[in-house]
Amino acid sequence: MDNLDKNLRQLIAEACSYPAKSPQRQQRLSEVYRLVTKSRKLWRESVPYYNDALQEMWEFCCQNPELYDPSKCRVTTWLDDELKKRLRRWRDGTRRQQQRQMYARKSEEGQAFDLVGHLPARPDVEPALEIMNATLNWIATDPEGTLRKTLFRKRADINCQALIRRRFPSETPWKEIAAEFNLTPSEATDLPKFYNRKCLPLLRSFGVAQGYIEDRKTPKRRKAQ
Repeated sequence: MDNLDKNLRQLIAEACSYPAKSPQRQQRLSEVYRLVTKSRKLWRESVPYYNDALQEMWEFCCQNPELYDPSKCRVTTWLDDELKKRLRRWRDGTRRQQQRQMYARKSEEGQAFDLVGHLPARPDVEPALEIMNATLNWIATDPEGTLRKTLFRKRADINCQALIRRRFPSETPWKEIAAEFNLTPSEATDLPKFYNRKCLPLLRSFGVAQGYIEDRKTPKRRKAQ
């Protein structure tokens, strides 16, 4: 057993000893995420939906660390197996979607927010993946609870965390999101406006705080003399 796997097993065991939403549990799981990401030992594929599958894997494994069985495999093997399951689902879903229609790349209201695209120079693949993974982890963990507390029309199930997951980076069409949440025509019309007004600023603020994008504030106009 190498040192990485030994540390990961210890962290998962410690995480399982704490209550589900306790800071101690989240701290251990965040350290698991950091060590695994740093090791670059996870399975990789050059497919558009890789980061979506990766996010789903991390969400599932961090919510269910008790499912890891140290007698069967290494921690990274467990993570890889879960990641490959989700990649297969995304692959099958993408094929079915391509048969029905062209994949929608723009929202009904304006250009979607592209965090990596706001970098001052075209990034290499590795830094871009690190930025993407860090952003996806922030969305999934929502450490300050701001995303979950920002609600659309007082509906707890439609918050900024849920919406950003669907719009970043996969850009799920608004029509599909509206159907998923059973929105009325009026609510479906207002949802993209809520996202642009409430959710995107939170995503941008995270990018600015991490130094991923520049904080470009509009200069105030000088009054005419």
